[in-house]
Amino acid sequence: MIGQVVGKYQLLDKIGEGGMGTVYRAEHTVLGSPAAVKVLLPMWTQDEIVVDRFFHEAKAASAIHHVGIVDVFDFGRLPNDQAWIAMEFLPGENLTQFLARSGGRLDAAVAQIIGAQILGALDAAHISGVIHRDLKPDNIVIVRDPSAPGAVRVKILDFGIAKLGADRFGAKMETKGGTILGTPAYMAPEQCRNMTAIDARADLYALGCILFELLTGRPPFLAETGVAIVRMHLDEPPPRVVNYAPHVAGELDGLIAKLLVKSPEDRMPSAAYALAALERISLPPVGDVHVLVAPRVAAGAREQRTELLEHPLGAPPSKQFPIVVIVIAVLIAAAAVVGIGLYA
Repeated sequence: MIGQVVGKYQLLDKIGEGGMGTVYRAEHTVLGSPAAVKVLLPMWTQDEIVVDRFFHEAKAASAIHHVGIVDVFDFGRLPNDQAWIAMEFLPGENLTQFLARSGGRLDAAVAQIIGAQILGALDAAHISGVIHRDLKPDNIVIVRDPSAPGAVRVKILDFGIAKLGADRFGAKMETKGGTILGTPAYMAPEQCRNMTAIDARADLYALGCILFELLTGRPPFLAETGVAIVRMHLDEPPPRVVNYAPHVAGELDGLIAKLLVKSPEDRMPSAAYALAALERISLPPVGDVHVLVAPRVAAGAREQRTELLEHPLGAPPSKQFPIVVIVIAVLIAAAAVVGIGLYA
């Protein structure tokens, strides 16, 4: 599909692929502005439930207006009936990749910055009547933003199974054979029971699982199968962060424990409440966080452009020193010539 025009966007190259669709880097045919276009795989075109969920993602995300939520520009169908969504291009890395590149766990101050931004975005979503229901590191992208704390900006995406207040978009969202929607490692107990009355506190539980993983290098519950993990969410008390990361402050450990309470009635009541509690925790300041700001692509011009974006001074540290030496040498030589001219 490279080179094809989808809606008002020309597909430039493939940047990702999953079981449901393919994501392309694209640009607007008139404005030249960047975008990411997700195209549903042909095999799912006739599955009404899958198509409904696909468009559900676009409608849910577009219902929220917040810097921490991916912007959706347009959606529709191709002449062959394939569904597509055009959205904001995020030149960064997801939280799973960021965590792996950071050695498997983050400093508490960095985790606090990321957690606070997620909570701010969740608060906006919940106020708009949208519950994500599949919050996990793979669905959180980290991009560079010099105006944000730590120079990083969190973006939440993939609202394919989000719950919308009062079903205002008419999404069907049925499941087949009683399938539970979500990712087991991050699912709240009430979601594991497949309850229909799930509210915003399910997202807070998922964030508790994410923060636990950012600080310890593992989610709260691990097992060989998803069913076993679901059972642990239902029956086993959650471990404490300090059991795996003793250096983490007690206040932060306690906040995460409150997010992981089994009963939603006893959990923190809202994203705004949790955000206020997180911001009250005093942690050492952190400098700018290094983020890969563009996916690695084929060697050549785009590779060089990525490298320049990753280093604010215009080139990697290994290449900056020779440039500085050359500039200094030129200046010295120029000064010498001027001096000779003055004394001639």
